[in-house]
Amino acid sequence: MPSIIGPNLLVMFLSWSIFYYIFNLLYHAKISAQRRIITSLILLIISIILNVFLRDYGIFFIMILMYFSFGNHKRTDYYLINIIVLSVLIRFLITMISIAILIHFYSTNLSGSYEISLVINLMYFVIASAFVYFFNYFKLTNYFQTRKSAITGIILGYIYITFDMMYLFLQHFNLRYAILIAGILLFILIQAFFIIIIFFISRRRQKKVYQDKFTEEQVENLKSYTDRLEKDQLKLRHFKHDYKNLLFSLRTVADEQDYDAMNQALDNLENYSDDYLNNLSMDLYKDLNNVKNPYLKSLFISKLNTINKNNIVSYFNCYDELTDVPINILDLINLLSQAIDNAIEYTKDQEHGAIQLSITKEDQQLAFLINNTVSKVPTTKKETDGLEKLHIKNLKKKYSNIFIQYSKNDKWFRFHITLITKGD
Repeated sequence: MPSIIGPNLLVMFLSWSIFYYIFNLLYHAKISAQRRIITSLILLIISIILNVFLRDYGIFFIMILMYFSFGNHKRTDYYLINIIVLSVLIRFLITMISIAILIHFYSTNLSGSYEISLVINLMYFVIASAFVYFFNYFKLTNYFQTRKSAITGIILGYIYITFDMMYLFLQHFNLRYAILIAGILLFILIQAFFIIIIFFISRRRQKKVYQDKFTEEQVENLKSYTDRLEKDQLKLRHFKHDYKNLLFSLRTVADEQDYDAMNQALDNLENYSDDYLNNLSMDLYKDLNNVKNPYLKSLFISKLNTINKNNIVSYFNCYDELTDVPINILDLINLLSQAIDNAIEYTKDQEHGAIQLSITKEDQQLAFLINNTVSKVPTTKKETDGLEKLHIKNLKKKYSNIFIQYSKNDKWFRFHITLITKGD
């Protein structure tokens, strides 16, 4: 009995150590290295204890502990949940594959040898490392980070539970190895077909939800745009009527050669004209006609409205027509939206806050400039605090033609996005 306990404990220690190592490679979140190491070591000890007393059923408690140990709990972290379930599923599948392979070479009990324990964990480490390599190579991190629903975790959890139930069933009835392999292959084919169907249904639904949401936002933005223009049109009617009266009054005063009254009439005309012209939306929506891309146009209409509602002085420039962009439009929309929101957040409380939005095209470059004034009042808020929401590192990994820079001086915080439109 003691000769079996030693190898089993070694298997558990090494397998759980590799598990947390692989998990930390898959989970790309802003957590300090010290916290990752300490949390992983504590969970490693707890996992071994739960594995000894609860065996396979302890994994569910381990998953719960992992979520509360690594998450921030401000809201449901589907990304963390999906990575935890994926790590558990990979651990289970690789362990089963390793055991199935070793059965061909060892006729003895696989749980009673230090040599076999080390071989199993070596295979686990090699296969898991290969999985992590391909996981990063195909940039699946972006997929998992953008999934803000439970569907991915549910699918992965379903696969794990069904595989685990099948394994327990086969252990209970002690079927032959050949039958086990045939059953696993058949089951994998069925599961793969089932997962593909669910994936396409889920993707189609998500695409429809996004399109419906975008259409709704676009309608709201265009409504706001037209409402503003209608108000300007009504103002123009009143302006034409009042302007004629002021001109008639000025002409009457001029005929009477009353210079004091003439100066007073000119002042009234100037004040009235300035008041009218300063409240028109022509400056707010200037150059929007050059933005031909409907996604970008809707975005800038929405953000300019938000800026205006927060009583922030805004400037928008786009001198050249903009139709296509050299990266995925949804990624660009998300980046611009969060960057402008960040500028609004740090400008809305300023007494004389201002935001400059500009789109420039030069040679083979397309640039989006987002500048906001810096608060002169001491504050704990820093403009760079909101940049972590932009996933800049992930975008740079995904696109080789994107360059993101930001700088700050006494007056302005500048955030610039530059896209290379053509290759060398």
